[in-house]
Amino acid sequence: MTAPGRVLRLVEWTLRPDMDADAPPTTYALRCLTLTEDDAECGALSDTTLDPTEPQDWAFDHLRRHPGHTSFAELIERPWVMWHGLGPQQNDHSERKEGNGT
Repeated sequence: MTAPGRVLRLVEWTLRPDMDADAPPTTYALRCLTLTEDDAECGALSDTTLDPTEPQDWAFDHLRRHPGHTSFAELIERPWVMWHGLGPQQNDHSERKEGNGT
């Protein structure tokens, strides 16, 4: 039930990678997926970096220290943003990134 005096409207939302100048950077890391003798995942993790090739160097170092650890997962953190209404091209900036104060 809607409270008296309130107007509800449906708003279309769009989700896209945040490419704005103030967006957080995309970061990269690698995690070792190789199972140990007790069937637990190694789980060793590279440093998180802005350069996607740096975790690859870590994987080779990890292999040298742990022969047989040859399975890895890439962890990419890429910022995304929600737009409502017509989107960033048609809306003014007061309509963007609702909920985070910008």
